Amino acid sequence: MKLKEILYKIRKVFLCSLIVASVYGFLEILISIFGYVFLYPLLKGFDYFPFLEVNLHPEGRISTISYEPPFLAIYLITISGWMFSYILTSKKKTRFLPALAILLLTYFSGSRTGLIVIFFQVFIFSIFLYKDIRFKKYVTNFVLGFAIVFSVLIVFKGEKVIQSVSEKMDSLDFKKNLTKSVSNQSRFGMQYAAVQVFLENPITGVGFGQQAYHNRTHYPTWATRNNYEFKLFYKNKKEKAFPPGYNLYTRLLAETGLIGISLFLMLLYFSLNEIRILFKNAKDEEKTILIIVLISLLGLYINWLQIDTFRIYGVWLCLAILIRMRNKSLNLRDE
Repeated sequence: MKLKEILYKIRKVFLCSLIVASVYGFLEILISIFGYVFLYPLLKGFDYFPFLEVNLHPEGRISTISYEPPFLAIYLITISGWMFSYILTSKKKTRFLPALAILLLTYFSGSRTGLIVIFFQVFIFSIFLYKDIRFKKYVTNFVLGFAIVFSVLIVFKGEKVIQSVSEKMDSLDFKKNLTKSVSNQSRFGMQYAAVQVFLENPITGVGFGQQAYHNRTHYPTWATRNNYEFKLFYKNKKEKAFPPGYNLYTRLLAETGLIGISLFLMLLYFSLNEIRILFKNAKDEEKTILIIVLISLLGLYINWLQIDTFRIYGVWLCLAILIRMRNKSLNLRDE
């Protein structure tokens, strides 16, 4: 496939999925956040989609077509770079809508990681826009447009918007929420246990896939006290599912030691460095794809700080594209 074909085909698939996710998500927002309950029968129509069951979250968060808000965050982090790229390649007035949908869904998802990572990705993308004289005005227009939309929401739903913003800011205070949030207790407790396992086996670790067997003797009291997740799942011997580690980097420290984590970090470094090298001579679609891959990989690498699985398909898709571009560059040098 040519690079232009790779760009447009993959992006179109992601856009189609975002349209479905956005329709579901905006209905969810109107029902859960703004109280338009009469729209619920319309939302229930999504039950006719395969593998999808409509479920509203009692705490006022949204997950759209994914199972839980954290999985929605992973989805949005994966496709954000592709959706932002419409601003670079399209001349239609609708080119900003995919990026706007990403930001709105991220905000109302209630995912702390999503909020941090997506807005970091927006910042990186804004740097590229600002450096290009053709798109410098877009940064200003985006800030102005966001301010207008936010102002309109304040006028019509001021109290709820202010309350929602305050809740989002409080949710980002991890230290404050450590004693109040069961989720934070579990996450940081698991990561702490993994570090203790690493300190006992610093060179080669305890073996790939063995984290759960060793973590259980290192769960800190401050994480397990009054925490139903440990009683119901992580310390329940009848539960068949393995306890999650909540952080791929601490998992690799525990399971593969300094050797394993060093090799993995080298992979991350070389992928980002390869983007830097290829970007020097990139033009048109090549430059656009490299921006997408950089934004995607940075976001997904950060997201690995709160999930311990390699099954994050966006990473491997980006690395495959990067390998394809690198091989093309090497072939041109040989010619």
